[in-house]
Amino acid sequence: MIVIFDFDGTIHKTELVYKEALYTTLRELGIDPKSVDYKKYIGMSPKACWDDILKDDSNKDHLIELNGKRIRENLSKTGALYENSYKTLNYLKGKYDLYILSKCLRAYMDEARRVYKLDDYFSKYLVGEDFDFIDKYKILRENVKSDYIMVGDRYEDIMAGYENKQKTIFASYGYGKAHEGEKATYKINSIEELMDIL
Repeated sequence: MIVIFDFDGTIHKTELVYKEALYTTLRELGIDPKSVDYKKYIGMSPKACWDDILKDDSNKDHLIELNGKRIRENLSKTGALYENSYKTLNYLKGKYDLYILSKCLRAYMDEARRVYKLDDYFSKYLVGEDFDFIDKYKILRENVKSDYIMVGDRYEDIMAGYENKQKTIFASYGYGKAHEGEKATYKINSIEELMDIL
């Protein structure tokens, strides 16, 4: 059996690296950071994030690169996983194969792997950029042929399991709203509750 984790908002306390990076970029664009709900964008593809913020069809590649660089630099400065993440992952890796499925840039995931020593726990990384940011359920349908349990904090994570007739666990402590987990098999309020379920 495989347990597949979303990263941001499920294992990673992303606001610690994301908020200040985004606010700095917004200020440079003349946008008041207070006018933007940064938590809304955690878990979205970078292009979808900037398309929504700027409400136009301009090329956002320079913003994606600039903001992405700032986020990556913050990983080693201010980043952290949720409390008890390492304890939980260490427990689970003795029983399951562990994967990460994240709608992020490859450079971000590679830096997170280095900073948080994720390779000690995870054997496979399914990264949004590598699949042109298609829906998560499609990535899993095409790349994971075994049964799995999907753990995540957003509606798309739950649908990644639900659409493929697999069990799902909603991380209610992350960045999603409560309704995003309505179709989940289980709900958890902290990552260590996975040790009771799994």
